[in-house]
Amino acid sequence: MSSEELLSILVRLSRIDDFFDQFELGYLIKVGNQLGLQDQVVEDLIKKPLASASSIPTLERDRMNILYYMLFLMKIDTIISDGEVEMIHHYGFMLGFSKPMIDDFIGVMEAHKFRKVPIEAMLDVIRRYQN
Repeated sequence: MSSEELLSILVRLSRIDDFFDQFELGYLIKVGNQLGLQDQVVEDLIKKPLASASSIPTLERDRMNILYYMLFLMKIDTIISDGEVEMIHHYGFMLGFSKPMIDDFIGVMEAHKFRKVPIEAMLDVIRRYQN
């Protein structure tokens, strides 16, 4: 999955609840920069995201990073909508994660809406479902 495809997914996630705020904008710009995208490319993708992702990464680390980006974007405005949860389930399943694992990650985000998510809480979910 290209950086542009990932950012486009995040843009669609940020708009799914019909509420796009400065926190989400800042997060998208930060992620775009982390992915090596120029500011103008990020701004263009925010205005008009790509239609859909064409490939799923094969490395588990890359798939997990995509899920993390989505989870933290969902949390950033402290409002976790049904549409966001549904979209994360959709992409999480495509990335190869089980519904119970995704639900547990979402539960961690909900439990820490107003504060920093402890790394250990995320690792506990991974450990629970590790083969």
